[in-house]
Order: sequence, then C-alpha cells, then structure tokens
Amino acid sequence: MAEYEHYHLGNIIFYNLTIDFNFASIVIVKIGGETVMQEKYSIGEVAKMLDISTRTLRFYDEKGLVKPAYTEENGYRFYEKEQIRQIELILFLKELGFSLKQIKMLIQDERGSQSLELLLKQQYQENKQKIKELTAKQKQIEHLQKIGVLSAALTNFSDITSIMRKENKMTVLRRKMCLYIIMLIIFELISISLMYALRLNASIVIVIVVLGAIMFSKYYYDRVEYVCPNCGDVFIPSFLAFNVAPHTPKFRKLTCPKCGKKSYCLEISRE
Repeated sequence: MAEYEHYHLGNIIFYNLTIDFNFASIVIVKIGGETVMQEKYSIGEVAKMLDISTRTLRFYDEKGLVKPAYTEENGYRFYEKEQIRQIELILFLKELGFSLKQIKMLIQDERGSQSLELLLKQQYQENKQKIKELTAKQKQIEHLQKIGVLSAALTNFSDITSIMRKENKMTVLRRKMCLYIIMLIIFELISISLMYALRLNASIVIVIVVLGAIMFSKYYYDRVEYVCPNCGDVFIPSFLAFNVAPHTPKFRKLTCPKCGKKSYCLEISRE
C-alpha cells in the first residue's frame, strides 16, 4: 500500500510517496527540470533505528546539533541519511565521553578534524584520570570484601569508615616496623661482631637482643587493635595472646572477647 501527495515550495515541487514495507518515505524533489529521489524517515523511525528516544532527537534539534531535513506544516519532523549519519556520530562521541557542548563545537567547526584530534587527546587524558580514580575505588571495594568485616560492621556505617581509615594507617606503621626490623638486624650483627672481637660473654648479647625484640613487639602491640570478622567488635588482645597467635601481614588469629569465636581478625591502627 502506498500514499502519494505533492506540494510546492517556491520553484521546488515535492512529490511524497510513502511505502509501508520500507518503513520510510520516498521524497521526489523536482527543481526546475531535475528530479532527485531521497528517502525520508520520521522521527519515530529514526529513534527506533538508532535505539534512542524521540525526546532525545527533539533535544538535539532544540540545541542545534542535528536539525531534521525538513519539517512539514503539521510539525512532523523528517530525517534523511545525512542527518542520521550525524546523529550516529553524536552518539559515538558521547560514548567516548564528549559533552554535547564539545560535540556541537566539532560539528560547527570548519576545521573539525583538527579540533577532533585535540579533543581526543584531551578526552584521553580525562578518561585516563577517571580510570585511575575508579581503579582506586575498585581496590577499596575489593579490600573491604577481602578483610571479611563488612557484613559484621554493616549495622553502623561510621564503623566501616573508621575501620577503613585505621586500616589505611597500618601501611605507615608497617613501613616503620620494617625500618625498625632492619635496624634491629644491623644491631644484632654489630653485637655479634663485637662479642667475638672483644671476647664478650655471649649471654650479654643474647639478653640485649631479646630485650630489643620485646621492646620492638611492645611498640607494635601498643599501636594496633583487631576487628572480629564475626561480630565486628574492635578489641585489644593480651600481650601474650598477641605474641603467640598465628598471623599474616594483615591478620592475627585471636579469640574475640565479645562473641568468643576464634578467627583471623583484621589488624588496624589504634590511632
């Protein structure tokens, strides 16, 4: 089934032939003695074709991004292949992160290719920064999942924030402790060398080393506390339990005084 109509616009004659099976209309434009056939698409057809809303197309029209090929007297908008390609370009640039303001500038700029190259470089750097920020956030989320205290602490969001802040401070503390360990090892080596050089009693050196290790352990113990993964309670174990408990760089196997369960508890800073 086809519908046919024609109308005049100055010296231009439009012959409009609508064919249902093609989801488009054929516009026969006669200018003087030359006849040109073009396909036209209604705003609804373009929206369906590009998987966007008609509201978006109207918005692009209002902002001067893409105007319809022509608008009939009844207000119906119709697009041709050229406008559809422009809309596809806009959608592509939007996916790359460009703003509509930047896209409009590109479309209207006579040196569009040069401007696009500059904007691509700028957008690349902005996207790179966003990826960096998102990666950092992703690591925080992964860390929360790994430490195993999220479900226990969910009853109080301020607790989660406090735990994360204190756990992050542990990085600084651990670096200090690594430095102290290196200093302790150097001290032990010097003590052993002096023991042999001066023929000192080995028991004196052993006592000094043991006292140094105890002081080192006490210094660390006084600056940490632990989070139970079962109930979320934050507690400080006894100095003896602290020293004899199996541990990893971030966890120590302790018995929670609140729930009584023995688990690997997250180590956080007291400060």
